[in-house]
Amino acid sequence: MKKWLYSILLISIIFFSYQSVLAVDVPKPNGDIYVQDFADLLPKKVEKEITELGTYLDKETKAKLSVLTVPSLQNTPINEYAEEAFRTYKLGDKNDENGILLLFAVQDRKIYIEVGNGLKEHFSPGMIGEILDSYSLPFLEKDNFQKAISNTYNQLFNEMAITYDLDKRASAKGYDYGQGSSSFLTILIFMFVFLAIIFLDFKFLGGAICFAILRILTYPLRRWKINRKQVSNSNHKQEKSEKRVKVRDKYRR
Repeated sequence: MKKWLYSILLISIIFFSYQSVLAVDVPKPNGDIYVQDFADLLPKKVEKEITELGTYLDKETKAKLSVLTVPSLQNTPINEYAEEAFRTYKLGDKNDENGILLLFAVQDRKIYIEVGNGLKEHFSPGMIGEILDSYSLPFLEKDNFQKAISNTYNQLFNEMAITYDLDKRASAKGYDYGQGSSSFLTILIFMFVFLAIIFLDFKFLGGAICFAILRILTYPLRRWKINRKQVSNSNHKQEKSEKRVKVRDKYRR
C-alpha cells in the first residue's frame, strides 16, 4: 500500500514540476499598465503618448488598451503567451472584459493582438488581421519596430474610440501591405518596355512610331492653336470693320 502511495506522490511531483516548466513566464507589470516595454523598444516620448491615450480610454470607458514588448516568447506559441499576459495584467473591466493587449516579441519577430471577450464582436479576427497587415507589417518589414508598435496601438485606440463613441483620435497611417514594392516594380517594368520600344523604333523604323505617337499626343495642342488663330483673325477683322464704320460715319455723314 505504501508503495502505491509513494508512486502516486512521485508521479504528482513529476507532473506538477513538468507543468511549472511549461508555464509561461510573463514579466510582472511595471509602472503604468498601458506600456510594458520589457524589450526596451519605445522612446520615452512614445511611451508618454501611449500612456496618455490609454489613461484617457480607461477613464472614459474603463477599457484598457496595453502594449507589451518582450525579448522572447521562450518557445511558447504567441497566442498562449498573449492569453497568459492578458490574465496576468487583468486588462479591462472585470465584468465587461473590455481589454486589448498588443504583444510584440523581438527575437521571434512576432506580433499579436489579444482581445477581451467583451470586445470580440467589434474586433473580429478579420479586423485584427487588417489592422496588423495595414498598420504593423509595413513597418516591421523595414525593422522599424517602434513605429510598428505605436502606429498599431494608435489604430487600436481609434477603433475603440469608435466603439465607445468617443471624439478623440490618434494619428495612425495605414498602408496596403506590399503595395509600395509592387508599384515600384511596375514602374520599372513600364520604363524598361517604353525605352525598349523607342530604341527598336529608331533602330529599325527611323522613329516612325514615336513620331506618330507625338502627332497624336500633340493634336489637341495644334488644334487649339489653330482655333485661337482663327478667333484672333476674326476679332481683328471685326475690329477693322468697326473702325471703317466709324470713319465712314465721321467723314461721310
